[in-house]
Amino acid sequence: MIPFDQIPIEYLLPQRPPFVFVDHLLHHEEECTRTSFRIPEKGIFVENGRFATGGLVEHMAQSSAARVGYIARYVLHIPVTIGYIGSVRKLKVYRHPRCGELLETTVKFRENIFGITLTEVEVRCQDELIATAAIKTASSDKEIDE
Repeated sequence: MIPFDQIPIEYLLPQRPPFVFVDHLLHHEEECTRTSFRIPEKGIFVENGRFATGGLVEHMAQSSAARVGYIARYVLHIPVTIGYIGSVRKLKVYRHPRCGELLETTVKFRENIFGITLTEVEVRCQDELIATAAIKTASSDKEIDE
């Protein structure tokens, strides 16, 4: 099996640059997945040297999607499909990370009902908790293009 951090993220996500906010899948177990993302110097959601709330939410959703994509491709051996954010609840942003900082994000699986997946997401920067949310995502039948 290929090491997690060597799996091209485009194998797991439907998003394409410049709208990709996950660099690597770091770890996956049935109930928990971890990803990373280094905040770029310039780009979408970077404002005044910091990553905006919208970027943090999209990073959390893409981290959840990376979990689903990994399961599809490497566990179930089926095509990865496009997903959609259904809702973001209990969002708390404790601080906005600066350009160059590395986010390490933990996605905790809670349940899946009829293709709707509920996860709890924690974003950390050097062990400091900087954001949390409960995210619902929905899967479609449309496969991603590689």
